[in-house]
Amino acid sequence: MAKDINSGALTIKQIESFEKDFQTRPENKIMMNAVTRGNIQEIAINRQVINQMDLSFSNEVESGGPITDQMQAGTCWLFAELNWLRTLAIKKMKAEKFEFSQNYIIFWNKLEKSNYFLENMIEYRDKPWDDRRVYHLINIPVPDGGEWHMAADIIDKYGIVPKSAMPDTFNREKSKFLNEMLFYKLREGAAKLRAMHEEGKPVSALRKEKMEIMKLIYRILAIMLGEPPRKFDFGFRDKDKKYHRSPGITPKQFFKKYVGINTADIYCLLSCPTPDTPYYKTFTAEFFANTIGGREMIALNVPNNILLGRAIQVLKSGEACLFSADVLQHSHSKEGLLDTGIYDYDLIFNTPFKMDKITRIQTLQTRLTHCMVLVGVDLVNGKPVKWKVENSWGESVGKKGIFIMSENWFDEHVYALIIHKKFLTKKMLQLFKQPPISLPPWHPMI
Repeated sequence: MAKDINSGALTIKQIESFEKDFQTRPENKIMMNAVTRGNIQEIAINRQVINQMDLSFSNEVESGGPITDQMQAGTCWLFAELNWLRTLAIKKMKAEKFEFSQNYIIFWNKLEKSNYFLENMIEYRDKPWDDRRVYHLINIPVPDGGEWHMAADIIDKYGIVPKSAMPDTFNREKSKFLNEMLFYKLREGAAKLRAMHEEGKPVSALRKEKMEIMKLIYRILAIMLGEPPRKFDFGFRDKDKKYHRSPGITPKQFFKKYVGINTADIYCLLSCPTPDTPYYKTFTAEFFANTIGGREMIALNVPNNILLGRAIQVLKSGEACLFSADVLQHSHSKEGLLDTGIYDYDLIFNTPFKMDKITRIQTLQTRLTHCMVLVGVDLVNGKPVKWKVENSWGESVGKKGIFIMSENWFDEHVYALIIHKKFLTKKMLQLFKQPPISLPPWHPMI
């Protein structure tokens, strides 16, 4: 290979042919002059798609706003899940507006993920630093990202609180500095645990040292996010102007009283068409957890039309639907549009951008990047033409935080639904009993 690699080098003659090809097409100069002076998305935008979208939907769910804003933190999954739980809470409370504390869940999530990371460092203590799994763990010790099963483990163990009980902090809104502190101390801790192992210390000694590290991690989290409440007072006025008070309530009592679902009744449907993820099999993933002894992420892989049908069923029942997608594809934040025809890049570059879904996944052109909540669908003769999406990017984007998703975008870029088991068929529930196939932590659907 090394001997032949020079034969693949670009030559001046070849580059001259590229220049000639470019310069013989007058439209290339027009496009160059336009794109070099502006945002390519704005230049390529398809005005017809924008003009066709409107905010009317045949079926809508009351979301219980306000629109939330994850700001400069990769916690879309948590915001989406709390936004979804809010739709259930406002029904029980008969309230118009409500918001859970994201800061509270993030505190416990980071603490549990830190413990999870250190336990894995003990588990993989005999593997070299450049082992691919060790590298995966050490690269981002406590990532911002996650999925429903992680939030469920935190809620089951620590409960949930209203935003008033643990408001946002600077470091909730901008996770960069918090992560820098945690990453440093966790990597330092991992190195110390390995050194102790090399000195012949038993696992019991490593775990004792781990608890000293965790004591420090708690201190960092408390200083940067604030300490989470053990008990708090909560009061609100419902739609009928009646005042309700819950003095001295605990976070677990709060969840039971105002949400009241069994988190074990929530399931994940995946739709990934690649050969390594056959349909009607269940899948899990390595290291895709936050709590030692917590639940695995288990997803049943099904064709996309089943996702679509389940989503419609959920919304028609009057409930919202949590979903995961690749929001980096064919999306326009300012307009709040998700549509595969939103950009005419083909016209600008005179080349098609038409990779099929399987190829996009296999080449990492697409992957799961964002979680949001479906709060409406527009059905024409029983078929969806567009969807109403509650995002977590604040009110300055979209239609005051609401996005409109076309049916073609759902087909191409929605990959997972998180729904209650009452919306699953008996056959689906039976399929969930299969032993799951484990995917590596770098799989694009993780």
